[in-house]
Amino acid sequence: MKLQNNIWNKVLPFRSTNYTQLILKSCYEAKGFKDGEVLAFQNTYPFIYYLEHGEKYFSQVQTSPIEIKPVLLFYGMVQLMKACLLLSDPHYPETSQVLAHGVTTRKRKKSQYIFLDDEVKIQKNGLLTHFSNKMFHVKHFSSEKYKMRLLLRQVWEVHSLFTQIEWKKNPFLVQISHKAVKLPNKILDEYQFGLSSFCSYISERSKQSFKPILEHQTNDHFSISMDTCISSIQCHPFLYDGNENYYLSPYKSDLLDIPEVIAHYLILYNLSMICRYETEWWGELFHHYPEHDYPFIYDFLSIATDKVPLLLFLLIDKQIANASKT
Repeated sequence: MKLQNNIWNKVLPFRSTNYTQLILKSCYEAKGFKDGEVLAFQNTYPFIYYLEHGEKYFSQVQTSPIEIKPVLLFYGMVQLMKACLLLSDPHYPETSQVLAHGVTTRKRKKSQYIFLDDEVKIQKNGLLTHFSNKMFHVKHFSSEKYKMRLLLRQVWEVHSLFTQIEWKKNPFLVQISHKAVKLPNKILDEYQFGLSSFCSYISERSKQSFKPILEHQTNDHFSISMDTCISSIQCHPFLYDGNENYYLSPYKSDLLDIPEVIAHYLILYNLSMICRYETEWWGELFHHYPEHDYPFIYDFLSIATDKVPLLLFLLIDKQIANASKT
């Protein structure tokens, strides 16, 4: 993924306390908080510091050895998530429950451990669940546990490595315009679905309704309609490449009902725990290159360095834009 501009330039306007306070006030009043001006005054510096701390973590990634990058990326992501939350929830953190990470991993790794087969478990409370609720209106996850391999397949940029190493098929490019999606007919064969079953399947995973547009069906493509326009930050089960292009995996088992930014959080959490507490396995990873883990971890860390800030600043921009409309 190649970003068109330095994403961190987006922090610069918020280094004006007057501007930041106006933005926070606008967001709070748009959400119906009567004391928006007071809350904005209280949260101006915390919001700025969340952004600045996030930027500092990510800037250190550029010059740090790969062995410690997961910790920097994870905690940099957490800071930006808190900034997102403060635009939506002026009382964050209201309780100590939302300070926990909201996810756990296996305490002791089994012998012959393989990262791609490892999994994380979602907790009822914590930053993850609070963030998902406030940003995406997801109060409960459909699955308690997620495997690393499946989470990695929610990130479009990693698919080229799956194609090379595990001989997986490439995702299908789809065309999205307003409230319609154009897809190749081949995907129905891959999923072994008829058109109506296909629409039902992705509707369950996207949390919105998809319906066939029969008059747009040809020998090569078909089109489906959706309730609302897809956004780059909430386009699941479609994959976003960072440059306004969208794809769909040729494997229906890949389709999860969580946004990509949540997948990044879960993967980075696990990697940050492994590099801190599974020192022996982590050290061997960079000397013996066991299984297929190293190339996927290396590739993902490189991708997350750019894409995590991109996705979170898109969330910040969306909240500000929504507030300006009210």
